[in-house]
Amino acid sequence: MRNKQFKGHLAIIGANLIWGLYATVCKTLLLSSLLSSWALCGIKMIGGALLFWTIALVIPRRYVPQESVTKSDLAKLFLASMLINTGNQSCIILGLNYTSPLDGTVICSMAPIFTIALGWLLLKDKISFTKVLGIIIGFIGALLFVFIGAGDRHASNPLLGNILMIASQIFGALYLLMFTDVLGKYHVITLMKWLFLFSAIVLTPITASYIISTPWSLFTMTNWLQLAYIILLATGVAYFLLVVGQKSVSPSAIAIYNYIQPITATISSIIIGVAAITGQNILATMLCLIGVCIVTRKEKEKTQI
Repeated sequence: MRNKQFKGHLAIIGANLIWGLYATVCKTLLLSSLLSSWALCGIKMIGGALLFWTIALVIPRRYVPQESVTKSDLAKLFLASMLINTGNQSCIILGLNYTSPLDGTVICSMAPIFTIALGWLLLKDKISFTKVLGIIIGFIGALLFVFIGAGDRHASNPLLGNILMIASQIFGALYLLMFTDVLGKYHVITLMKWLFLFSAIVLTPITASYIISTPWSLFTMTNWLQLAYIILLATGVAYFLLVVGQKSVSPSAIAIYNYIQPITATISSIIIGVAAITGQNILATMLCLIGVCIVTRKEKEKTQI
């Protein structure tokens, strides 16, 4: 049992390290000016669809069950894909084109805040005063990012980029709130293959001209490795590691490990030189992470609103 838990913790750490580096890798690839953000959106969805459908066909059934999805659930998965892939993932990539990977990763780490806040506003979920305080603190941090900006020469339009990052988290929160029933009904590979397929179908006509006009002959080995990282590691391997970890690691521990992402993004972005640290974004980061810490911690208080 201890060995299983140890492997579970390693899997969660690995997934968060991969996702923490994702923003930096995307930013450096986009800075090459060889691949546009719209082209990368389309390639990620097409690549993800090919990856997960191949996995579903190749992996033995004892690991990936053969599941039939009902027509009503397919309709739900189509709508879910518009939120989590076409909306959430595309806004992240488009946002990274304009802002710093540090800003983007910190805003993305606020997913629990957006989910709880929208659940309170839209579904009338009851939450404690403490969590309301956490939401307020987190949103103040997010607003500081939006109006202060990244403070980095590689962030061409941090206001627009950070707004897109916030939009991505709203899409992600709506996805979790609206489709909980269907998400818990099927294996993760079944979900991923349909979510990416639907998004690829929708985004291919929009992004095809950008993909076709990409100067592929000018790609260096580094560029190809960056693209492989985005499709294979950040899209495929990280999800597998998350599934492995969820089997033996508690949700509270998983929430704590999420803090690895902004730390990894900060260190890698500074080393590569695609982000700058300022007093303002340190303050904004602290407020965002404090807010996340408050809304994700367990509490015994009974006062709710």
